[in-house]
Amino acid sequence: MKRQATILALVLVMETGIGLRQASAAGPVAQDICSARFRGTPQQQVEAMRLPLQIAIDTLDNARIDLPSPSLASGNINYISISPSLAEQTDKICVLGYFELWRNNRISTLPLLVDHIANINGPKQDEAARPAAITHIYFRAPKIEEFDNAGDLKGSWNFWDRHQRLRLRIAAFDYENGERGHVHFGRDMKLSVSSKFSSIVAATLFAAGCYLLAAAAIPALSSKGARATGWRKRLRYLLPWYITGSGGHASLSQLQMLLFTLIVATLLFYQWLRTGLLQELSTDLLYLIGISTAGTAGSQITTSIKKELKPQLYAYAQQLGWFTAPLTDAHTQASAAELLQTDKRFDIYKFQMLVFTMVIAAYVIASGADALGNIQISATLLTLMGMSQGAYVGGHAASDQLSPLEDQLTGMRDLQQRYQASTDMRVSEELRRRFQLAAAQAAVMFSRIFPRTLPDYMLEMPLDAAPTPPAQA
Repeated sequence: MKRQATILALVLVMETGIGLRQASAAGPVAQDICSARFRGTPQQQVEAMRLPLQIAIDTLDNARIDLPSPSLASGNINYISISPSLAEQTDKICVLGYFELWRNNRISTLPLLVDHIANINGPKQDEAARPAAITHIYFRAPKIEEFDNAGDLKGSWNFWDRHQRLRLRIAAFDYENGERGHVHFGRDMKLSVSSKFSSIVAATLFAAGCYLLAAAAIPALSSKGARATGWRKRLRYLLPWYITGSGGHASLSQLQMLLFTLIVATLLFYQWLRTGLLQELSTDLLYLIGISTAGTAGSQITTSIKKELKPQLYAYAQQLGWFTAPLTDAHTQASAAELLQTDKRFDIYKFQMLVFTMVIAAYVIASGADALGNIQISATLLTLMGMSQGAYVGGHAASDQLSPLEDQLTGMRDLQQRYQASTDMRVSEELRRRFQLAAAQAAVMFSRIFPRTLPDYMLEMPLDAAPTPPAQA
């Protein structure tokens, strides 16, 4: 018995070995392309998809396929909308697809990389109806440089060629127990893919062009009023504090408005290049622009209100000829320090507004690169920005530069009247000297409020203000 059992065991071992060798010779069991265990190079995956995709494309279906935008952002997660929805259990859906690029008389392919599949509620057809469910297939849009026939674009400056039209062959199947089943849809689509690098370059050129356009509207004059010559002298007029402001003084509120306008416009232009659509602005971003606009308007209103002299003093300044003096070059005197100064003293309100402006500007640039409609600025930060603008405008309004000028003009008028009534030559000379000192101080205040440069002869005692001659003995 033992001998027979031993012989039987040897026979079983030999049969098992023969079976293993036969299985090894036959190779591994082939896996379906939908299987998570399917392994292969990108080209092998594409070759395995060709036949089932062609069958799905040739099959009639009633699926509606929509893209979120005319152009897909390369390297980003995009989606395709399928209606009606494919199935309630998205884990039992297999999506196959690959991209084709025709370039340089060659065709190159890349497999579709699906991120996930989700069912969402679509728009309602009417108020009484329930929203129809649609399926979103999220996938990564390829970069043009990843295709084999686009190798000439790697590291080159041909960034416009990175915007290309591709062909996407895509299909969806039921998949359960390792087998593909019902075909939900099959499509051979043409789509456009944008390049992040080329969009950034174009948006940067757009921002630079807008900035230079604003700078070109400002006449570049020398300190003597002649047009500035030489590229070095003209370059200094490209500084932002020369572009913004009026009356020869840099304006922080207008600089803030210029900054936010350029940032939002550039981001809109960038997103248009990436997606082919002008995106909507978030409510928080509109609030931010509104706060900036209100601050600029409030500053200009308070400035214009403070320029109204009393009628009698206005008439006196007219008699002195001060309002006929040449206009001050509004940009040769502007400096960066004036952005944080009021009456040549450090202004904490301006400093606060500048700090918040820089923080929010950096946040908007970082967040708006993806979607302007999703930018969220905390209510606390918007409140702080509004308070900062209010403090700036309030401080600008409270900065009374007109009253000291009126007092100085009143003193000058009194000195002139005393000079005219004087009969003593020594007293007259002293009154003339005091008038010149008062006029020099008033001229500084006048030029600060009204953008005019007063020449020295306008600071002298008027010729018609002759003193009373002494009586004859």
